[in-house]
Amino acid sequence: MTVLADRVAQLAAAEARALVHTAAGLLQRDAESGEAGVLEAIERAAQTCAARIGLAAVAGVIDFAGSDTPARADCPDAGHAGRLVARRTKTVRTLLGSVDVTRGYYHCGTCRAGFAPLDTRLGITGTSLSPGLARAAALAGAEMPYAKSVEFIGTVTGLHLASTSTLARTTRAQGARARALINAEQAAATATSRPVPAADDSGGMGLCYLVMDGTGAPMLPRECAGRAGKDGGRPGTREVKIGCLFTQSGRDPATGDPVQDPGSVSYISTFAPAPEFAGQVRAEYLRRGFDQIRQPVVLGDGAHWIWNIANQQFPHATQVVDYFHAREHLADLTKLLTPVLRDPASFEQHLVDALDLGHTEQFATAVDRLDLPARAPDLARPATREVRYFTGNHHRMQYADFTANGYYIGSGPVESACNTIVKQRAKRAGTHWTMTGLDPVLALRTLHQSHREDILWHTPHT
Repeated sequence: MTVLADRVAQLAAAEARALVHTAAGLLQRDAESGEAGVLEAIERAAQTCAARIGLAAVAGVIDFAGSDTPARADCPDAGHAGRLVARRTKTVRTLLGSVDVTRGYYHCGTCRAGFAPLDTRLGITGTSLSPGLARAAALAGAEMPYAKSVEFIGTVTGLHLASTSTLARTTRAQGARARALINAEQAAATATSRPVPAADDSGGMGLCYLVMDGTGAPMLPRECAGRAGKDGGRPGTREVKIGCLFTQSGRDPATGDPVQDPGSVSYISTFAPAPEFAGQVRAEYLRRGFDQIRQPVVLGDGAHWIWNIANQQFPHATQVVDYFHAREHLADLTKLLTPVLRDPASFEQHLVDALDLGHTEQFATAVDRLDLPARAPDLARPATREVRYFTGNHHRMQYADFTANGYYIGSGPVESACNTIVKQRAKRAGTHWTMTGLDPVLALRTLHQSHREDILWHTPHT
């Protein structure tokens, strides 16, 4: 290794001298021509120089590691012993450029399969991309269209991936790993017995929130076959269910508004139906240790599947209908009844005041006074449906009490998650997905928004 270090040091010295001469030449030409952009040219030259030095070090270390080729090696899948077949070379693209990896290739007679132990050590089994480049490709692919991702990586690093399909395959592969790790965490959380929480003597609020929502992702027609579209139309989306979990320990001292604990949020996302999603929410609740927190709060927009999950999985939780969805329903009710109202604004304000106090029974009273069956029979049924939204959610709309207790009454966090996890990547103009193509992307974006990429990409300390 000392010889390698000396060789790399000599290369670095030579590259540094060449870089200085290149930079001086660029500055001279810039002074003569008056063209702008010389600094970027120098930066690119320095980047190329540094990459050549780093690649030489990486190649040397890999060559040293690959020189150890005993006659037999353990099969990675079953512990069988495989025999050395040959020393084979594969080209691996790294963040610094391409490098040839020559290593021992073995064959397991029991498994009837070949393997290269060094590939496992380096994290390049079944791929031509290094872990660092695979991570960069997956992060880019999860954030922007694949073609733009290839262009972005080329611009930033100077590397040119072979094709868009290479980046797409890498994103899906890393996303599949992410989904498998998430599933394994959830399984472990539900399989572990939990102690009974101790009494909370801290005086803190001890609140945890489970906020749930769903949003549609545009799909290819074959993914929507046999499904009903919205309002009887042609289906074009599949619902992604999103869960947002966080804690709250206090309020803003100036305003009294609830304040989310910094760094406490995590997300889950899935195409699974509500019963399966319920299990995932419960697993994340347990993984986070929320069963040790005194008071859970379930926030949602009023969809029945949300309250079914709350009743089944968290029967002791306080349930809150998102206040802003309630106001939207109130606006819809006022608009519906406008033809029979003398003063729609006054009617709506009266019900806003009632809603703020949690007096949802006043909605039924106000509509009954209009005598719709006699005055406007065609409005009676839709008005009754809107009123039931409020009377049926009476215990979930006690906003005066919720506010007094310092609870969140808006589901903004999960609506923001629907936007950042799903819409920003999936709902681009002209984009249509398969479920197998989008789910890995959602898994990556879910981990990213939860600041939990470390479970997928663990970088050893240097």
